[in-house]
Amino acid sequence: MIRFNLKGATMSKKRYLGIDVHKRQCVYTEIDSTGKILRQGSFSNTFMGISDFASTLSPHVQLVMEPVLNYLWILDQVEPYVGSVHVAVPFKVRVIAESKSKTDKYDSRMLAELLRVNFLPESWIPTGEIRQLRELIHQRYHLIKQRVMNKNRIRHLLLNQGISIPVKDISSPKARQLMVGLYVPPVTRQVLETCLEIVNHLESQIKKIDQQIQQRVKDNELVSLLRTIPGIAEVRSAVIYGEIGDVTRFSSAKALASFSGLTPTVRSSGETVRRGGITHRGSKPLRHALVEAAMDVIKRSSSLRRMYYRILYRKDKATARVAVARKLAVIIYHMLLRKEAFRLERA
Repeated sequence: MIRFNLKGATMSKKRYLGIDVHKRQCVYTEIDSTGKILRQGSFSNTFMGISDFASTLSPHVQLVMEPVLNYLWILDQVEPYVGSVHVAVPFKVRVIAESKSKTDKYDSRMLAELLRVNFLPESWIPTGEIRQLRELIHQRYHLIKQRVMNKNRIRHLLLNQGISIPVKDISSPKARQLMVGLYVPPVTRQVLETCLEIVNHLESQIKKIDQQIQQRVKDNELVSLLRTIPGIAEVRSAVIYGEIGDVTRFSSAKALASFSGLTPTVRSSGETVRRGGITHRGSKPLRHALVEAAMDVIKRSSSLRRMYYRILYRKDKATARVAVARKLAVIIYHMLLRKEAFRLERA
């Protein structure tokens, strides 16, 4: 069990409530300002269960949970009844307070203890506007992944028949025209047509979501700033804005780059430091948007182009592209912080 003892701590009415969220129920532990357990228990993860539990809370309570499952919905229900709400960063909590005897009660108490001693690694709680935008962004990202999967399936089916079509987009009108004249077994033809129909449907859905995203951000000043970056059009700028949210929550440009998962892993032993591939932590849609934008940006920015080819000469295309994307995250941080448009001479 994790223990924190603060000598000389004064008595206070403050209460610290940690909640461990699960699919069907939530386990909680409430402690006082000295760390003494006041109550432990559980409540059902339903509207009635949360409402009944919320009625037992007071403004003296500071509440904390991890960002899992439907945590935002739970926060919305209990926030009016407590003094403050906090969201922990899961992997950082595990690093600070890992235990061999892991139980739901332990997890909820650990969260409460970390909050009590002001040692909680906190995550930003998005506003309602950002939440709704993110729902569209994440659905779009999911549909794009499905589209890629089906396009890869089409190429795989053709390769199994010894066929390779020399086009960049396997679902393009040119590729479809070439496929019409190909001889493939009837079953393969049927599967190909099914995959193409799925791609058509996915592209239609992506377009609809793009229109909804554009409508939501059409008057957003920060999105307009992001559109001044070459290669970052309206939808891509909305994705970047939605995933970043309030840029002031990041302590530095490096912190934003880390959130995007574009920073390299670092392992050190003694005086030896080894750098590996990128962490892939944080926002996948943001990382995808920055990496996709990188190749468009280097066509317009001479300094980023020089950076790309300098790394390409020593490494490979993927490494160079990620490096430019990481640099782009740094540029975006300063743009949003200062509310300044992109400048080619500064890039």
